[in-house]
Amino acid sequence: MRERQRGISLIVVAVLMAGVAALAMAAIFSMRYERNLFAEGLARLTGKPAAGQGAAAVPSAPAVPGNQLRRCTVNGKTVFSDTECSPANATTQNVVVHETKGVEAPKAPKPDRSGAAPQDLRAKMMENATR
Repeated sequence: MRERQRGISLIVVAVLMAGVAALAMAAIFSMRYERNLFAEGLARLTGKPAAGQGAAAVPSAPAVPGNQLRRCTVNGKTVFSDTECSPANATTQNVVVHETKGVEAPKAPKPDRSGAAPQDLRAKMMENATR
């Protein structure tokens, strides 16, 4: 007669691994789109608004001039704007823009000075050996 194997069944292990994979995918999705799906899910379960989404949220950014570039989250998407990101939005942050020169072409190497003065073959070979 066969004895029955004890422990967790293969089906239970498969279901647990699928759950772990789903949690990992949700975490990666949260990182990619700069959202916290776990906090949003908890807020839906409890019926409370997620942090920063309530109507009574206090603006975290101070008042800024109209031409200041700001970063905020609108409808779950990150937006860089000076008009859509109002100071009343709790996710608004000021963005510091750094002026750059862009991509510069590589500079040509300077000519080798040792090739400018005529030397005899023996001196050139000694110089190449010491390099």
